[in-house]
Amino acid sequence: MFQASSGGASASPGFNLPSFNSEAVRHILLGDYGALIEAINRMAVLGYCERIAWSEPLPTGRNGEFISVMTRRRTLP
Repeated sequence: MFQASSGGASASPGFNLPSFNSEAVRHILLGDYGALIEAINRMAVLGYCERIAWSEPLPTGRNGEFISVMTRRRTLP
């Protein structure tokens, strides 16, 4: 996919990004499209999350049911 150029600087082999201890929780909403949007908007109004943090509601294959997912992470001390 990516190829190194024949000339120029190469990446340092000792470079590592810092690692952080974190925990994640995923919220999953299942239901009617309107109910999902209403729940997402309500959580945004309450300051729990941003609307853009949620995935676009997708049909589950069940009649009128949609799913949306949001992941929250927190850094551990």
